[in-house]
Amino acid sequence: MKKKKLKLSLGVLGIASLGLLAACSSNGTAETKEDQLSIVTTFYPMYEFTKEIVGDEAKVELLVPAGSEPHDYEPSAKDMAKIQSADVFVYHNPNMEGWVEKVQKTLEDDQVNVIEGTKGMLLLPGSEEEDHDHGEEGHHHELDPHTWLAPSLAKKEVESIEQQLAKAYPDKAKVFKTNSEAYLEKLNALDQLYQKSLTNAPQKSFVTQHAAFGYLALEYGLTQVPIAGLSPDIEPSPKRLAELKTYVKDNDIQYIYFEENASDKVAKTLANETGVDLLVLNPLESLTNQQLKAGETYISVMEENLKALEKTTQSASKEVTTETATQTEKTVANGYFEDSQVEDRTLANYAGNWQSVYPYLQDGTLDQVFAYKAKLNPEKTEAEYKAYYETGYKTDVDQIKITDDTISFSDPAGTKTYTYTYAGKEILTYAKGNKGVRYLFETNDPNAGNYRYVQFSDHGIKDEAAVHFHIYFGGESQQALLTEMDHWPTYYPADLSATQIAQEMLAH
Repeated sequence: MKKKKLKLSLGVLGIASLGLLAACSSNGTAETKEDQLSIVTTFYPMYEFTKEIVGDEAKVELLVPAGSEPHDYEPSAKDMAKIQSADVFVYHNPNMEGWVEKVQKTLEDDQVNVIEGTKGMLLLPGSEEEDHDHGEEGHHHELDPHTWLAPSLAKKEVESIEQQLAKAYPDKAKVFKTNSEAYLEKLNALDQLYQKSLTNAPQKSFVTQHAAFGYLALEYGLTQVPIAGLSPDIEPSPKRLAELKTYVKDNDIQYIYFEENASDKVAKTLANETGVDLLVLNPLESLTNQQLKAGETYISVMEENLKALEKTTQSASKEVTTETATQTEKTVANGYFEDSQVEDRTLANYAGNWQSVYPYLQDGTLDQVFAYKAKLNPEKTEAEYKAYYETGYKTDVDQIKITDDTISFSDPAGTKTYTYTYAGKEILTYAKGNKGVRYLFETNDPNAGNYRYVQFSDHGIKDEAAVHFHIYFGGESQQALLTEMDHWPTYYPADLSATQIAQEMLAH
C-alpha cells in the first residue's frame, strides 16, 4: 500500500495509467493489492497476533527467521530495507527488541507506523535469574519482557495492537475490530483453560531452567523456581550435580522444565543422577519451520505448555523452595545503613520541576501497579493497596518547583514561593528494624502557613540529586512532622509520562 515517490515522464506515466486501467477492468486483484497494507513484525507472537487482527487487509511478514533466537537478533541492511519499505512495523517492547529504539527516528522519517505491542502495559523488573544464556555472553533484561507467555496478558497485547492499527487506519478499523474479537474469543478460552487447571492446583511450584515464565506464574497463582547453571546442551559439573541431587531430594522434585529439548546426554545424566525427568516449556519466541508446516500456533503451543505444567501442578508433592532462601536485601534503599554514613544535604539535591503522582492514582493509571503488588505480595488485596496509597499520596499540591534555596508549591489557590534554609536531618528507626532519613528545611516567611516546615525523604543518604521524593509539610513544628507516617505525598520529575512513572514505581 505504501506509496513510493517515482520520477516518471508524462508519456511513461500515461502508458502506465492505461495499463493499470486495463488491468483493473479485466480483473479486480490490482486494486485489492494496492489497498493491502504491508506489515513487518519482529518475532513469532507479534506475527500471529498481528496476522489474526488484520486478516486479508494486510500482508504480514516475520522478520526473525523461524527457529532463530530473537533476543540476539540484530537487523541486517536487507532487513532494515524491508522494514523501511513497509507501512507498519510491529514489535513487542524495547526490553525485548533493544535495537528498535536506535532505528525508530529513521522509521518515522520513512513514514512507517511503528506499533509497540505492550504500549500502556507495565512490565515486572528483570532478575539475574532471568538472564538468557543463549551464546557465550548471555544477556539481561532490565524489565522482564515475556508477557506473551501468560494468555491473560496476551489478550491485552492483542487489544493494544488492534487499537493502534485502528487509529492509524480508521477506514479499516471495523475489520480489525471484528477480527480481533474473533481471536480474543480463542484467547479467552485458553485463559479459562489455564485458570481452571491452575487456580486450585494441589502443587503451585514448578522448577525451570531459567525464569522466563514469571508472568505465567504470577497471573495464575503459581511459583516459578528457577535453577541456575543449567543448559539444555551442556552437562552439569560433578559439583553442580551433587548440589542438584540434594536439592531435588529435599524438595521432592519430579520434573525440571527446559525451554527446548535437552540433549539426550544431559537428560540422561540429570535423570540418572538426580532422578528427575526433563520436560519442555516452550517460550514461543519462535516456531521452527517444521512446527509452522505442521500448523502449530500460539494457542496450540500454549495448550502443550499447560499439559506439561500439569505433570507438576496436578501432583501432591510438597511445596518447592528456592535453592537460596530469599531475604530482603539489606541495602541503603531498603533502609539498612550505619548512622555515620548519613550525609547532610542541601535543597539543591531536590532542585527541578516535580509532579505529584496523586492525579495518576485518581485517574486509574496506577491500577496496574496495585494489581501487580497484590499478586506479588498478597498480604493486601488490590483494593486495599489502592486505599493504602490513596492515604499516602493524597495532596492538592500538583506541582512543586525547587531551586537551590526556594520551593514553589502549586495548589488550587495558586503558586506560592518561599525561601528555605537547611535545618538538619533526623534518622528514624522503624518497627521492622530498617531506617529512614528525613531532611529538614524551614522558612521564616510569616505568610508560609502550612508550608513553613518541610521534610524530604527519598531513600537516599548521600549528598546527591534525588530521582523522586516523599515530602512532608506543615505549620506546627518539625517535631510534629516527624510523627507523620501515613501521609507522604510523592513526586516524580515533571517530564515523565504517567506510564513512565507507573513503571518506575513498579520497578523500584
